[in-house]
Amino acid sequence: MRLFAVLFLLLPGSALVIYTQRHTHAVMASAVLCFVVAHTALHALSAWRSTSSRPIPAPLRNVDRYAAWMMMASACVPMAMQGMHAQPTRTLSVVGLVIGVLCQVCSVRVTADRLRSTLLVLASALQFIAVALLSSMAAG
Repeated sequence: MRLFAVLFLLLPGSALVIYTQRHTHAVMASAVLCFVVAHTALHALSAWRSTSSRPIPAPLRNVDRYAAWMMMASACVPMAMQGMHAQPTRTLSVVGLVIGVLCQVCSVRVTADRLRSTLLVLASALQFIAVALLSSMAAG
C-alpha cells in the first residue's frame, strides 16, 4: 500500500511540480516540491521498513515514527504560500487538507500497522488533490 503511495506521489507529483513551476511563482513551486518530496520520501521509508528483514537504523525509525507530523507540516506549506500571496482559496482544497490532517492525527494513535498505513495513504492522496487545486488557483 505504501509503495502505491510512493508511485502515486512520485509520478503525478512530478507533473504537478513541473506544472506549478511553469505557471506560478517560484515560492509556490518550491512549496509544492517540498510537499511532493516529503510525502514520497516518507512513504518510501515506510515501505522499505515494512519489507526489510534487517532492522533499520535508529534515526530512520524516528523519522518513520514522526512521519504523520512531517506530512502535516509539508502539506501546510503550500496553503501558507497561497495565503501569503492573498489569493482566494477554494473550500474544496481546504476541506481536503483538513481531512488529510485529521487522518494523519488519527494515525498517530493507531498501533495497527495496516490501519496506520491506510490512514497515511488516504491523507496523502487527499492532500495531493488539495495541493493540486491550490496550484491551479495560483496559476489561474
